Amino acid sequence: MKRIAILVETSLASGRAIVSGISRYLDEHTHLTAFQLSGVLGAMAPKALKNWQGDGIIARIADRKLLDLVLSKNLPTIDVLGNVTPRAFPLVKCDDHAIGASVADHFMESGHRNFAFVGNSRVRWSKERQAGFFARIGCSSENQTTFFFDDLSSRRTPAEDEIASLRNWLSSLTIPVGIMVASDQMAPLLFEACHQLSLSIPENVSVVGVDNDTPFCNLCQPRLSSVEPDHSQVGYLAAYSLSSLMEGKNLANPVVEIGSHNLHRRRSSDHIAIDDPAVRQALGFIREQAANSPSLDEVAHFSGLSRSVLQRRFRLHVNRTIGETLLEEKLRLAREMLSHTALSLPMVAERSGFGRQEYMNLIFKKHLKTTPAKYRSPKLS
Repeated sequence: MKRIAILVETSLASGRAIVSGISRYLDEHTHLTAFQLSGVLGAMAPKALKNWQGDGIIARIADRKLLDLVLSKNLPTIDVLGNVTPRAFPLVKCDDHAIGASVADHFMESGHRNFAFVGNSRVRWSKERQAGFFARIGCSSENQTTFFFDDLSSRRTPAEDEIASLRNWLSSLTIPVGIMVASDQMAPLLFEACHQLSLSIPENVSVVGVDNDTPFCNLCQPRLSSVEPDHSQVGYLAAYSLSSLMEGKNLANPVVEIGSHNLHRRRSSDHIAIDDPAVRQALGFIREQAANSPSLDEVAHFSGLSRSVLQRRFRLHVNRTIGETLLEEKLRLAREMLSHTALSLPMVAERSGFGRQEYMNLIFKKHLKTTPAKYRSPKLS
């Protein structure tokens, strides 16, 4: 039986989900046993690796010091973070660029024209989420600005100073604004700064975080919308990859990105930032009825406008057609079902409004560059 070490902190939801995915793989493959190198309250305990004897390592390698320690063991290793470059080991991670793009879609579908990002420029996942967010928005946006917590943390400033800096930054933004927060744990400070400025969430500031870390989401008032990456699948495929390496196999793909994720809409972003009441009504109707595939005539009737007038005003305010918006909502519903249910693919197609599985397959390939089956259970090539 081969022994693997797990260097993944479990104090946050993302780390716990990765460990859960590793555990799921171990349950299915009894030739492996794992040792979780954790310290107090779920923190990593890398020093324990020095005297550990085993056959392979799965680690979230956050810095050069940890990288050097892992390298010193000279064992097959899979990185599940990718924060240190150049990359020393095969990497399995979430598709952070796609996560940022999904948040941008959410804000644009709600009619936002001003966008901002709160993150940390020193970590890969934040930079990639930021890049995906602004890349999807494009260069026509009136306001794309970023606040970095790392500028403050390097000076070990107290929370009061961070909130003061956030207040100054927020005061410079054009509202209403949609703000993506790179990680849920950054959101409470942003919310406090908004409350101190009497900026209403979501009417003035709409906020979406990442990781769907429930304690952080629920602490925020109103509750925080958040993207839930498939960290469990990261853990599962990391264990699969490590098992292959320990068997002497070469990995065809040294970097695997898990694209499946789900945006949980809560009150913090439940706002349509559109002045036109008819377009607001049409957009709300699409969100509620997407699974029933409403026709353009039905959407227009609900809004009280003719088809041609609604199409023109919808494109003006939402910057996309009614058909494109309806399709995005169907894709969201399908991704959520694929990630969180065991429904068959034909049933997912029916319940998300695509009708036939073949049509859903076509749309997934065109818009997500994958199939529904691979989105649900990506495999290493």
